Formats: sequence, C-alpha cells, structure tokens
Amino acid sequence: METIAAISTPSGEGGISVIRISGDRSLEVTDKIFRGGSLPSKNKSHTVIHGEIYDGQDLVDEVLVTIMKAPRTYTGEDVVEISCHGGRITANRILRTILNNGIRLADHGEFTLRAFLNGKIDLIQAEAIADIVSAKSEKAQQYALSSMKGELSERIKRIKNSLKEIQMLIETCLNFSDEVIIDEKDIYTKIKKTKSQIEIILDGAQYGRYIKDGISIPIVGRTNVGKSTLFNKILKQERSIVTSIPGTTRDVIEETLNIDGIQVIFMDTCGIRTSKDDVEIEGINRARKVINKGDLVLWLIDQSQPLNEEDIEFLNILKQKDTIAVFNKCDIKRNGNYDIPFKAVSVSARTGENIQKLINLIKEKFLHPSVNISIIKERHINILNMVHKNLQDALKTGMLELAASDVGFAIEALREMTGETASQGVIESIFSKFCIGK
Repeated sequence: METIAAISTPSGEGGISVIRISGDRSLEVTDKIFRGGSLPSKNKSHTVIHGEIYDGQDLVDEVLVTIMKAPRTYTGEDVVEISCHGGRITANRILRTILNNGIRLADHGEFTLRAFLNGKIDLIQAEAIADIVSAKSEKAQQYALSSMKGELSERIKRIKNSLKEIQMLIETCLNFSDEVIIDEKDIYTKIKKTKSQIEIILDGAQYGRYIKDGISIPIVGRTNVGKSTLFNKILKQERSIVTSIPGTTRDVIEETLNIDGIQVIFMDTCGIRTSKDDVEIEGINRARKVINKGDLVLWLIDQSQPLNEEDIEFLNILKQKDTIAVFNKCDIKRNGNYDIPFKAVSVSARTGENIQKLINLIKEKFLHPSVNISIIKERHINILNMVHKNLQDALKTGMLELAASDVGFAIEALREMTGETASQGVIESIFSKFCIGK
C-alpha cells in the first residue's frame, strides 16, 4: 500500500502539532528531510530523537521524531510521528515537504482503516476509536475506551462461538443420528441462552445512548409557573430571563449540566397556550417538538393553585411520555387535589428547596440502571436485532433443518458486525466519518 501522511492534531494555535506518516516509505522519507544526530531509520523502534526538518536547504522547524517500526504500531506498518511547534503554518509546511517526496495525503480515517485491514483491531474497535474522539463526557469516553480495548468484541465473539457450537450440534444430530444421541431439547435450550445474551446487550444499549449522546430533559408547564426560575436554579446560574410577565420565554433555551459524568441537557420552554403573537406561537411549536424528543420531561405545576385548562392540556400531552411531576412553591400551602399519574417531587424554584431531591430522581432514572450498559452503534443495534430475530425463528420452527439455517444467518450477521464479512460500502461509510489524521 502507498505510504500516507496527515496532520493528526486540530488546526489552529497550540503548543505542538503532530504529523503522522504510515507505510513502507515512512522512515525513508523521514531520513531525507530530517537532520539530527542520527538517521531515524537507524534508531530502534519506539524511540524519540531530536533534530530539525528541512525542505531542501530551508529550515522548517526544530522537532521531535517518534519512530515506531512494524508490526508493533497503531496501523501495523512503519509509523513516524513528527512533533513540531504548534500553529497552522509550521505543521502544513512539514506536511507539504513530506508530500513533495512522493507520499500521499491520508483519507478520512485511513490510519485506523489500515489498523483494521492489518488485523490490529476489528470493526467494532475501530468504531469505538471514533467514539473516543467524539466523547462528550467522561463516562462516554470510558465506555468507548473499553470497547476499543475489545470488551464488546469479546462478548460478540463468545456469542458467535456459542452459535457455532449449536450449529455443529445440529449438523451432528442431522447427519449422524444413528451413531450419536443428542437431545434436541438441549439444542433449543442453548439457542434460548444465546438469545438472552443478545437481549442483555440490547437492553443496555438505551442507557448506553444516554451516556454517549446525553440525556434531554425539557422543563414544561403552564405560562408563568416558574419554569425559567427552576431552570436557573438547577443550573446555578441566571441563564433564562425571569419576569412576572406571562410569556417571557419565547424560544427553547438549552444548557448542559454534567451529572455523575453524564451530560444532561436541560431545556427551558414556553408555556403552551392560545396566542396571537407570531413569535410566541413559534416558541410553542418548538416546545411541543422538544417534548416529543425529550428522554424525560419535568412538568412544573404551581401547587398553590388548582389545575387549570393549560395544566390539563399538559397532562393529556404527557400521558405517553416519561415524566416527573414537579410541584413548585413547596414553601407555600398546597391548594388543590392533584390526581397525577407520574412520580412526583415538591420543590421551591425560588429558594432551591428540594432541588437536590429532583436531581436524585433523575439519577435514579438514568444513572443507576439495573442492566449492563452497552454503548453500541446504530449499526450494531440493527445487526443484533436481526440476530435476535434469527434465533426467535430458530426456536419457533420446530425443525432442526430450518433452525440450522437460522443459526447460520445469525453467525453471518455477527461476522459482519466485527468486520469479517462487512461490505466495502459499509467500511467506507464508517471510516469516512473519521477526521483525516485518525
């Protein structure tokens, strides 16, 4: 394969920039442009040497060169990383000097693609590397790191091996029934057990999505009930404008809070009421949209007053949503009987009383699940759903010949998941989403 190069650090000003080269000619080209105590190619693998990069007779920069020789490298090829002073000009000049010596600019994700093609990682691990780069929270980074180290791949491998064992038992039962006695019930028991392992991963995938993408929580309620005050109190900052004038909030205002290492996106919304104001009408439409998309809704109710028509409208809207009823003004005597079908907490948005109780309810819902969390891609979910259906079909058929076919389909689907049989189109789609230096 051609030798490739790219800048692996973000563009802009910074302490250092790193240019990565991978391929058979990495050391040869570095020898050409580097001047120091010794040639890079003459040094041992995994060493760092100090010197200067020259473009012909022109000094480009003083650098550190890290030498990594195949096969113990990220890509499985000879890799050189040049650390230079930060800034766009210097890094681009070094890259241009490398490219002028017959090296090709790397495509998006091509270094990681080569790691995959050279058997250093499987496709699940490659996708986890992209998740590490794009992680929005500590927990997301930790789970992505465990996938990169092969934890999810190992789980899939064990499931695949179980299916191969089942496939072998079925074939033995069908082809050597006179010589080998195998109880068909044992085969179906093994299929059920393997199906349950798929279910465990899928059950944990929803919580994995919360860790990866964050939790979306709109605060809703009738006009002037204290949504903006609660929003500000949760965030501990004056983010939304608070006045006694109904309809102050005209748009959806978002702010992110890190709770136990997970991003929680709180959204202040306007009340849903009849209005002739075009701006407020648009705000109401946006409020409805975020309610539909929210992972959890905080419905704020003024407990000093009975429910009114606007409250009843929210009750009807939220019946199908995961909702916490938040009774505001707990420092004032309750004035009404509320038959609310949601978990509830009383707070004071003004004083902050019981705000921590509200946060704890959110934690109970999202941060302490009773399932094993799985951070997996949409591609993985689709494949695992397909495998689950294959195994369901195998259990329903009642005929070993058909069950063998269903188990075979499941094995092939899992091979696609790890990249053993993934199509070129799937591979290109995955790596096109990487940055160029990765």
